[in-house]
Amino acid sequence: MQYIRRMSSLNSRKVILGVGGGVATYKAVAVASRLRQAGADVTVAMTPAAQQFVGPLSFAAVTGREARTSVMPPPGADSVEAIYPHLYPATAADLFVVLPATADLIAKLAHGIGDDIVALSALSLPPSCRRYFCPAMNCEMWQHPTVADNVARLEDRGWFRVGPESGALGCGMTGVGRMTEPEAIVQRLIEDAIPLSLGGRRIAITAGPTQERIDAVRFISNPSSGKMGRALALASVSAGAQVDYVTGPVADANLPRHPSITTHSVTSADEMLVAMQSCFTATAAAIFAAAVGDYKASSPEAQKLPKTPEGMTLQLATTPDVAATVSAEKRDGQVCVGFALESRDGVDKARCKLASKNLDAIVLNDLASVAGEDGTYTLLTRSDEEAPTAWGHIGKPACARRLITWISDKLDG
Repeated sequence: MQYIRRMSSLNSRKVILGVGGGVATYKAVAVASRLRQAGADVTVAMTPAAQQFVGPLSFAAVTGREARTSVMPPPGADSVEAIYPHLYPATAADLFVVLPATADLIAKLAHGIGDDIVALSALSLPPSCRRYFCPAMNCEMWQHPTVADNVARLEDRGWFRVGPESGALGCGMTGVGRMTEPEAIVQRLIEDAIPLSLGGRRIAITAGPTQERIDAVRFISNPSSGKMGRALALASVSAGAQVDYVTGPVADANLPRHPSITTHSVTSADEMLVAMQSCFTATAAAIFAAAVGDYKASSPEAQKLPKTPEGMTLQLATTPDVAATVSAEKRDGQVCVGFALESRDGVDKARCKLASKNLDAIVLNDLASVAGEDGTYTLLTRSDEEAPTAWGHIGKPACARRLITWISDKLDG
């Protein structure tokens, strides 16, 4: 039943595939084909650069529809659809997917430069259309500050980013910049299209590490990257939720961006607790994904401590348990979910945390997931009749979508 539900989620949905020009352009043909097999009504729009890599006929063959290649109407056009190819079918699109999203194309989309059929179609989309972009470029280009600014600009305006991945690039280099594979892109679109009842609900999420000050320049922390929290926030938004995102210090690239996300930046466990308590009353659910430090200096120094030959003894105190403290105030109908990182006896320890922290469910993950793109995950719930659900080794976005689906079902009773 789950497979049927997923495959029917794109039935008759109007999808515009905006194809950019790059080495990965050939992958767009596979995406178009898979979308049509999933039941979508697919129209392809191609930039002039894309046409240098793959011919329009290839897309026509897999979609059953002529690809749009120019903003100018063809000779003899006698319908409004033909005369205005950048408006129709864009004004009625349900999904708009840009791939490969090159640095040039991302810049055009971010700044509203409509000088080709793809960029102009993007300007013609209705507010209800969900927008995706799948970056693909050289790793040095991906790290360029201007590209990062343009990516952030799109995400701030509600675009969802898929990828890029790390791997071998067409230019011969290896690094982050490889376009996500077609199967994974289409799977993401299918899963996002499944109706989830989080519309109008608020979700509070903790993410990233905490930092506990020792002196003016030193602190105790951990290598949490915030990537899982980012995935959870974007999955929540995809399900229609408003998100309060309470995050410790993480790289700017790992912060989720969307008009439906309100970010609360904190540093210490005490600050995270205060921020979550201020958000919690208005939420339908809370997800505690942050790697909150267990200890802090008992008496942090205001000045930098000098290094001494004999070393230093540091007196530590425990930090507040953010998940347990907040979940203790849970009202009927609210859902609270935590994460447990364990290196041994994981299931037993996760069950203990599930009960002691008053959680409805907890996700057990392994050490390999710390700061990584994926991990091995197991869902445990409060029901004694339910055995742990092993999700196996999957990416963090996939884990996030499964958890948001579980929360949605739980809230619906």
